[in-house]
Amino acid sequence: MELQRDQEVVESFNYGLPPKDQVVKQKLLINFSPLEAMDPGYPAENSIMGVRIEFVLPFEEFIIGGVFSQVIHVIGRQVKQQNDLTEAEANEMIRPILRLIERMVYEITEIALDKPGVKINFSSNTI
Repeated sequence: MELQRDQEVVESFNYGLPPKDQVVKQKLLINFSPLEAMDPGYPAENSIMGVRIEFVLPFEEFIIGGVFSQVIHVIGRQVKQQNDLTEAEANEMIRPILRLIERMVYEITEIALDKPGVKINFSSNTI
């Protein structure tokens, strides 16, 4: 599957203290949405997908959350919905966004905690 990616977008990114006397649950929501081409000359054999990841990662000392997205052009193939993708293809589409989340979590926690950053790794999980 040939992909052309637009730049990843950080719609929001939050680092904060956990609320007292409240349990915050981990959340990872991944959404694939077909998008319409704005250009009438866009090749009919290609597809445009919007990928959006919303997450909350609670830790003992802090909570990190945010929303990241990316527009991806699927070259030479029609993708109308997430079910048109295999699990491996879906994972390939979201991998750069997950890497960006991993990097930002590491960098922010390194700065905020003044010690080596927290490493998270989505690659061992099947999404």
